[in-house]
Amino acid sequence: MNTHNNYLNKVYNAGIYLRLSKEDETTGQSESIGNQKDYITKFVVENGWNIVDYYIDDGFSGLNFNRPSFKRMIKDVEAKKINLIITKDLSRLGRDYIDTGYYIERYFPQKMVRYIALNDGIDTFENNGNNDISPFKSVLNDMYAKDISKKVRSVMNNKCLNGEFIGAFAPYGYIKDPNNKNRFLVDPEASKVVAKIFQLFLNGESMRGIARKFNAEGIPCPAKYKQTHCNYKCAVLKKYLWTLETIKRILSNPTYIGSMTQHRQEKISYKIDKFKKIPSNDWIIVPNTHEPIISKEDFEIVQSLLSKNINHNTNQKNHHLLNGLVYCKDCGAKMTYRRNSSNKMIMQCSTYSKYGKEHCSGHRMIESEVEKIVIQNLKEISSQVLDKNFYDEFSDIQLKKEISLADNEIKRIEERLNEVKKIIKSLYEDKVKGIINEDLFIQMSNEFSEEKESLNNRYQELVIEKQNNEKQENINPIEYIKSIANFDKVNRTDLAMLIDKIYITEDKKIEIKYKFKTPKGYKKDKL
Repeated sequence: MNTHNNYLNKVYNAGIYLRLSKEDETTGQSESIGNQKDYITKFVVENGWNIVDYYIDDGFSGLNFNRPSFKRMIKDVEAKKINLIITKDLSRLGRDYIDTGYYIERYFPQKMVRYIALNDGIDTFENNGNNDISPFKSVLNDMYAKDISKKVRSVMNNKCLNGEFIGAFAPYGYIKDPNNKNRFLVDPEASKVVAKIFQLFLNGESMRGIARKFNAEGIPCPAKYKQTHCNYKCAVLKKYLWTLETIKRILSNPTYIGSMTQHRQEKISYKIDKFKKIPSNDWIIVPNTHEPIISKEDFEIVQSLLSKNINHNTNQKNHHLLNGLVYCKDCGAKMTYRRNSSNKMIMQCSTYSKYGKEHCSGHRMIESEVEKIVIQNLKEISSQVLDKNFYDEFSDIQLKKEISLADNEIKRIEERLNEVKKIIKSLYEDKVKGIINEDLFIQMSNEFSEEKESLNNRYQELVIEKQNNEKQENINPIEYIKSIANFDKVNRTDLAMLIDKIYITEDKKIEIKYKFKTPKGYKKDKL
């Protein structure tokens, strides 16, 4: 008992801890930082204790202890600068009953630190009933935090259902309306990049290829763009580069067709500051809330391609026209590709490839033969459906020269190439002057040389694209439409719009399931 009285009569160096979360702001002035500070300071002065410092966490939740001033206070405890911690009430220390209990029941006693929660009558160096019920109060605080979390989430969900944006930053391609933070306006600069992503993907470019292209051209990724255009910081970025995941996230976001899309992720728990992805079926989507960047038709085609996991590849040697559309009739698995002993590309059941003949047979067919059969089938349907009168309807059409985006990109690449040349020249001069050593010069010049090579390759692609666009001026409109209707030129995007699935049977027959009704009288037997 005497020891206990010695603790009560010793000199105390107090750390005054003040906390206010965003949710607590709604409870009024009584919980404000200023009110807490005045209230506790008066108590400390009346008791003749020393005030070492004020530890203030304004706008931080009590659900976890990852708070800057709290952590600073704990460092001062470890350094033995303070031996008394005072809060206005127990909930200011924390609302998670497990961690709060740890500090009150274990950590503070081990460090010989006295803890006082004024309004709750809790004082760890006094024997009173309030100390005994502190665990119960911690549980109540935890329950309160859980209830507040539910209410906040309910309010936010209602806003989402009303098409009101609740996030801190607008999606890439948009900005917040300065007159209404819950609405979007099109960002003139970033929206062009979004449109280009969809155009490139529809033209057969892979998501990884688009990311590489943008990185080579020096186009800022969404996070980098956000950082330079608004108050945004992120320490876990992958060197501010475009990635396949970034491209896919943009391609799958209905926001770009004018639909407010939210609840794509949510916190795992009100106590844990981590998020989980929400399935697209559970997203909250409200149509026609802002100006679209992408047409609904193009967006639906892209979703169809993404759902079939069609892996575009710009390398023509690995170009698979029917990739993602062909399935094994017996086990339902997708057909995979490999070369046979004659160096011909064949399709083969992926179940057979992975697990052997015990689970399915090969269903092998030469890729070019399958493509030939499918295209011929489309030609026959087209010839049966379309007659001369169909083409006559287009006799007055004047084909306009396609506006190419290549010009702007060519100009940007030329400017960057000139910059790279100057940089390499400057590096060489620095090496000669002894400003940088030989190893650093070689390392840096190699990096810029790789960028230069990548830019040159893209430049050649754009020149060819521009030339092809210019040739359209000389195309006869009727012949042009006939070439489309007769499937003289076919790409994967067109096939994905027309075909749902292609099945290959064990006896090497082909069944095509179209997305449209085939003409009456047309045979649907195995091809």
